[in-house]
Amino acid sequence: MKTEYDENINKELFSIDFQSDYSDDEVDRLLEIAKQLIAEYGDQFVFDEWFKYLKNSINGRRDAWNFMIAFYNFDGHCLKTSDPYPFLGLLLNRLELSLDSDPASKDEEMMFETYDSIYIELLIKAGIVKQDEYFDANPYTDEKLKTAVEENK
Repeated sequence: MKTEYDENINKELFSIDFQSDYSDDEVDRLLEIAKQLIAEYGDQFVFDEWFKYLKNSINGRRDAWNFMIAFYNFDGHCLKTSDPYPFLGLLLNRLELSLDSDPASKDEEMMFETYDSIYIELLIKAGIVKQDEYFDANPYTDEKLKTAVEENK
């Protein structure tokens, strides 16, 4: 029998500031928590909870950057979900990145590289892009992503 999902756990998971000092032990501890959540509740449920946290609790660019790194470190990009586009659109907006031009700074370039990895993996896991065709997936030309960006501001 599943216990009720404690939304406070998301606050703990996504509270690490990857732009300052943090311990690998703490990241490992939180990764174990994330793995347990996924095992207990399943990919789609955990993805939906993390999406809800992004939507309701992540507002600034720095918080979005930290959320994205934690999401990636906790294997969020490996979750099988039915439709990752709303999440991807909102994340791109929270990161204050644009699909209209290449990243302007080194930091933005690093952000977009991580975002691109999450984008491709989520599309593969959702069955939207085939594993052997991932190189064709391009956020700059993806009309579904552009629509999701507009709809999830």
